Amino acid sequence: MKFRYYLLLTAAALLLVGSFFLPNTVAAITDSRRLDNFEMIDSQSISFDTAPELELTERIALVASPNTEILALKTGQAMNTEMAKERAVRELERFFSDERFAFAFDVQFVEECAAAFVIDLENPSVNLIIWEITMTDTYGNVANVTIDDETGAILKLILRWGNKNNIFPDGINNATNSGQSDEEFNATALRISEMMAVYYGLPVTLADYQFSGSLAYYRADIFRDGAVIPMYGVVRESSFTMNEKIL
Repeated sequence: MKFRYYLLLTAAALLLVGSFFLPNTVAAITDSRRLDNFEMIDSQSISFDTAPELELTERIALVASPNTEILALKTGQAMNTEMAKERAVRELERFFSDERFAFAFDVQFVEECAAAFVIDLENPSVNLIIWEITMTDTYGNVANVTIDDETGAILKLILRWGNKNNIFPDGINNATNSGQSDEEFNATALRISEMMAVYYGLPVTLADYQFSGSLAYYRADIFRDGAVIPMYGVVRESSFTMNEKIL
């Protein structure tokens, strides 16, 4: 009789312990299955509680943050694939409007165009939909541009130019004479910050610059309503990045 009592007591204890760890176990199995069976999701099925409309500077900061989760989408909410391609081309033209670059980007040169959902892991209500687009023009210039699905604004840009293109008509950082000196790299970083100021219509300052032989790291600060949003990037002999977090 005592044996049966102790057996039931032991079984009850095991059941209690098992039930305590069950939710975590089920969650782990579910996550594992999701990782092993990844599928693109429809933007219309997203049910996250969203925060009030994000400012442009907040959208820029979210894209550059390392503390995010990115989920592939079949399409956006404000734009479809064709609309995103056309918008990316127009925004690149705006970004370089004050420069006499020999770029020839067009919708026909778009090689990749995909939507994604970006979530702040610390505050999931802070999220947005982006489009990541890659295009190569007739001069061999390659642009990897991230635009916001709602506003269409460029949130991140990586530009690699081809050998046929003279990037800056005044002779600074052209395709055959770029990255030869600290002064040339600094001039490029300064030029990028100036283009950002014109494009975003906000005060932008080249706040930090570090030359390292074959490349330079820079930080351009955007100012709005008392907030400062750092835009990190790298300048190389044949490319530059804008809003790419340098860890």
